[in-house]
Parts: sequence; structure tokens; C-alpha cells
Amino acid sequence: MSMLIRTVRDWPVTSFVVLAFVITWIGFIPFYRAGGEDIAWFTFGPFVSAVVISALLGGWPKVRALLASVVKWRVPPGWYLVAIGLPVAAQLLAIWLNPLLGSAAPNWGNVPAIPEIAVMVPLFLVFSGPLGEEPGWRGFALPALLREHGALNASLLLGVIWAAWHLPLVLLNDYSISSAINVMVAAVVFTWLYQNSAGSVLPAILMHASHQNSVRYLGRVFEGGDATQHQWIGLMLWLAIALAIVAIYGTHSFRNGGATAAVS
Repeated sequence: MSMLIRTVRDWPVTSFVVLAFVITWIGFIPFYRAGGEDIAWFTFGPFVSAVVISALLGGWPKVRALLASVVKWRVPPGWYLVAIGLPVAAQLLAIWLNPLLGSAAPNWGNVPAIPEIAVMVPLFLVFSGPLGEEPGWRGFALPALLREHGALNASLLLGVIWAAWHLPLVLLNDYSISSAINVMVAAVVFTWLYQNSAGSVLPAILMHASHQNSVRYLGRVFEGGDATQHQWIGLMLWLAIALAIVAIYGTHSFRNGGATAAVS
């Protein structure tokens, strides 16, 4: 046990990543066998891993700090608007641009009614990734990486890990090259959001849910090749956002003034 704790203390991020992948990929097996028609419990792998590794590193105080970051709601209000509004705005802009680049007109009849969306969004927030992933990625891994790396390098490292974590979805034809690149690019935007949200993971959870559901529902307005083109346009917009963040804030912290957010 002492050797395990020593290893975790020497390699906290590596230990977190290995455990998160093991839990997730084992948990993916019943989801895959159900053809994707089941509750995606495997998405809680990063959250569970963060709790376990935090407990090994510092016991209950460390776990409590992690959980507190998830429910910390005292964040500058504008960042809540960014968290929810930016992904929706990017999706709508991609929809507007797609016909200008040769696609058919969007078919808004494919988008479910607002009451249906309103019922499903909270369920997807809990059971489809945002709540299960973000306490791990942004609550545990990102602060640890920021202690050793600048914001850009930390984002890119975490982006590669985050993209690789999704690979089992390939078995269900639910993960493409553009999706993987989008995840890596989005990691930069999520770091920017986290660094300006007073160390709270809550805005990251909301941005994850907003991005996921705007793609899930608004993305239905295109089909076939037009849908593929729309995905790539969306990726280019997220890349533009990430590049703008680096151009405005620099590579060190993604915050005005250059200070890195305090991490526990």
C-alpha cells in the first residue's frame, strides 16, 4: 500500500489517467453490448478516478476540496454566459456558414421541440459526460498540469488525453477524426474558462453540456455529407476561438495579468 501511495504521489496525473481509462473502458463494455442504448455509466470514470487519487494523495481534505470545486457557484456571472452561450453561438454560426459553402439549407424540422430538449438536457448533463468527466479533467488533472506547465502546454497535453479517452466510441461509429481534433482544440477553451472562473469546475460542466447538446440537437439540421461538412466548420470555429484566446492572453495562463489561478 505504501508503494502504491508513493507511486501516486510521484506520478499523480499519470495515476489518475491510467485509473480513469481502466474504469471507463471496462465500464464501456456493457454500454457497447447494449449498442449504445443504455445509461453511459462509463463516463464517470474520470470523476471516480479523481476521487480515488485525491484520497490517496491527501485523504478526505483533498477529496472535499475536489468536490467543493464542482459545486462552487460564486463565479463572475459573465463566465456563466460564456460557458452556456459560446458553444451554442458557434453551432449556430456553423449552421449559417454551411449553406454558404455549398450544403443544402438547414432542415429545422429535424430539431426536437423545445420542451423535449428541456427535459433531456439535464439528464444528458448528468449521465452523458459533463458531470462524470469534468471533475476529473478540469477538477483534478488540469490544476495538476498547470503546476508544471503553461496554460497552452497543459491544455494540449490534457486535450490529447481527453481525445484518447473517447476512443471506445469508435466501436459505435460515434467518434470521428473531426471529433477527436475538436476535443483537443476545446481543451484550450476549457482551460481559459477554468482559469477565469475562480477555480470552479461548474462552468466547465455547463460548457461541456452546452457544447454536447448543441451538437446533438442543432446538428440534426444537416444530413449525410452536409452534416460532415458542418462538423468540420464547427471545428474550424472552435480552432479560431482557441487561437484568439492564445493571441489575446498569451500562452502562460490564459488570464488577464498573467497570473495562474490558484489550485489545490
